[in-house]
Amino acid sequence: MTTIPKAPPPRKRDYPRAPVSIRIQYRASQKGAKEGFTAIMGGGGLFIDTVSPLPAGTDVSLEFGLPGQTGSVHVDGQVVWVRPEFDPKGFSPGMGVQFKKISPADRERIVQLIMRVLLGQPENTP
Repeated sequence: MTTIPKAPPPRKRDYPRAPVSIRIQYRASQKGAKEGFTAIMGGGGLFIDTVSPLPAGTDVSLEFGLPGQTGSVHVDGQVVWVRPEFDPKGFSPGMGVQFKKISPADRERIVQLIMRVLLGQPENTP
């Protein structure tokens, strides 16, 4: 009798996430910069809407601003999953990026933004 291995239990997220649309620039090594918009964001990563997602496993450098704040956030991340086309539920194509290298201050700025969104407060207040 063959035993089918069970899928691992879902991993609990370390940070909350919320739908946030922010213009973002991203670059894979040896490739030119591209622009897109985030669809969802949290302290541990984000989803970029794009019709040409990079392959899973690709390292990327990200740069984006946060509403109501000065300066840019700079993050090194990795594409961890890809939705290559619109799915039956209407979710857009794109890629999920996990943050690999981010300053504690930038992560805190992101988490504060997400908490404001989740609490229904304006995104653009520092």
